[in-house]
Amino acid sequence: MPNYIIRKCIAGLAAAVCLLAPNVKSETTDSERLQKLEQAVQLLQERNAQLESEVKSLKKSRTTDMAAAPPAEGPTRKKVTYDGKTYVEKEVPVEKSSADKWKLSLPLTEVELYGDARLRYEYRGGQGAPDTDIPGDWQERKRERYRLRLGLRGTLADDWFFGVRLETSAGDRSTNVTFGDDTSTTSAGNGGPFAKGSDGIDVGQAYLGYKGFKDITLIGGKMPNPFVSTWMVWDPDINPEGLAEQWKHTFKLGGESSSATAEGYSKDGKNVAASTKAQPGLTLDVFVNLGQFVYDDQNPENPVGARPTTTGNGPNQLVPNNDAIMLGWQAGAKFTFPNQLYAQIAPTLYNYTGNGDTFNIHYQGGAPGITNAASTTQNQTGINSLLVFDLPVEVGWKLGNLPMRVFGDFAVNLEGDDRAAAAGRPDKSDQKYSYQIGVGAGQLKKKGDWQVDVFWQHSEQYSLDQNLIDNDIFDARLNMQGVGVKTGYMLSDAVWLYVTYVHGWRIDDSLGTGGFNDIAINPLNNYNILQADLNVKF
Repeated sequence: MPNYIIRKCIAGLAAAVCLLAPNVKSETTDSERLQKLEQAVQLLQERNAQLESEVKSLKKSRTTDMAAAPPAEGPTRKKVTYDGKTYVEKEVPVEKSSADKWKLSLPLTEVELYGDARLRYEYRGGQGAPDTDIPGDWQERKRERYRLRLGLRGTLADDWFFGVRLETSAGDRSTNVTFGDDTSTTSAGNGGPFAKGSDGIDVGQAYLGYKGFKDITLIGGKMPNPFVSTWMVWDPDINPEGLAEQWKHTFKLGGESSSATAEGYSKDGKNVAASTKAQPGLTLDVFVNLGQFVYDDQNPENPVGARPTTTGNGPNQLVPNNDAIMLGWQAGAKFTFPNQLYAQIAPTLYNYTGNGDTFNIHYQGGAPGITNAASTTQNQTGINSLLVFDLPVEVGWKLGNLPMRVFGDFAVNLEGDDRAAAAGRPDKSDQKYSYQIGVGAGQLKKKGDWQVDVFWQHSEQYSLDQNLIDNDIFDARLNMQGVGVKTGYMLSDAVWLYVTYVHGWRIDDSLGTGGFNDIAINPLNNYNILQADLNVKF
């Protein structure tokens, strides 16, 4: 019998008990009590007849509904409706919520799907120096491009976590696809208008991590850059491969305490150390970041027969038979003062072991094609004689409600003398410094927000690893300096416009502009880049 019928019976019995209950305040005769009992029995009989009628009607209605309607598919539940006269019970499908649309394995405790898309117009132009075969002439590239990145990251039981991100383009310093660049019949898929030969998907990130030790995060795989850095040293698109270890601890020095957030990577993917929200008193975040990255895998390490030789460095030499490993050592701190004033410093040392099979020829700073007499050798990728000390710094505060910041970076190659000598220019051993200084206002977080950053950058020929620097700033060239501006505006909480402009020129006219990317001229006398982006994140 349905629950609502039982409830009605109980209500009827309760009414009868109330009628039968003795009235202690007045005296009653036996005949009166008998009369009340007869009335209660009559009331129960009438109620019972009414309930039997409703049950018959319910059974008839349920039989009709089951015959007329097809059985519900998937999980169902019982639903009772009341039309004012009778109650109808039937099976209905279970309504799914957004949480029911993902079926997660038991070890998975949290998962996040995220990504971003970008449309870009880009202009690049490079001018040949007076000592090239095309003095004063410009090479220009105008491209419409797009980028898509789609990621999945999550936490697992027992303090493990993971991340995977797919990206358009296989380039290490670019995830862009250029419209119409694959129309040739020699392109993948035989080309044609609107072909898809270059519209591929590649793995940009794939890493596994562990947080089971207090204040420590361990990561392995192809990961977001674990170091606090600037685009002067690291292109933001590069995801190194190997191992990383991070330690961070927050100290509260006076004032109120608050909980600290110590995520391995922030949700926007940026590589700035996590910090506690400013509270009265001083908050000190101390962090250590270590990295061991496989820069170039030698394959095979022990070849069959005699080891090959090379004349890239002059006389015949054996090609190295060990991997090239890049090591990073960083220890820094972020001070957060009252009233949202902060300062961060992150001294870092990068060194290399081994040579690999691709980067073992000494770097010279020349370029294939157009060269000058002072830069006759051609290698652009060598990692010999690099021991780079890097010091990124940032200070931020609020001007009213406007976020302000001053940022900078200083780097020196401690083996710059040897690098210059290996390049055949021992007289240029002083060309081993790089620095950047900039000021910014605003912050892109929600609709209506804006941001502007203006900076100066100076990168000398033998100062940095030219394989890692940003290919948008000076076309990934060294021996270049110049000014740039980056500005953005949030059209909505998830869509924003961003414009970048940089103008650079050669530092030392007797050296080439080492490094080689989109502009096939070396040395460059002048360089311009303009990028206008429409971005969306989800």
